[in-house]
Amino acid sequence: MNIGNKWKIESDSMNVTLSRLLVVLRGERKGEKYWSVEGYYPTPKLALKGLVDQGVRDTELTDLKTIVKAIDELKADIARLEI
Repeated sequence: MNIGNKWKIESDSMNVTLSRLLVVLRGERKGEKYWSVEGYYPTPKLALKGLVDQGVRDTELTDLKTIVKAIDELKADIARLEI
């Protein structure tokens, strides 16, 4: 299940996996996109919580306005999911 344009959640019989879409910046594969696993969770609910937590960490806690904006954007992406 994709969340926005740079996150996805997948599951298997053991875990729910949160992955982020990244782009290779250097070398022969420059520009190539790939999924990087950001975390393993026991439930989809905890994976979504992990997504919000990661979004806050990605802001590098620069200022409260930036953090609130990141949380709002992630919540909007989650709200668009067909659950």
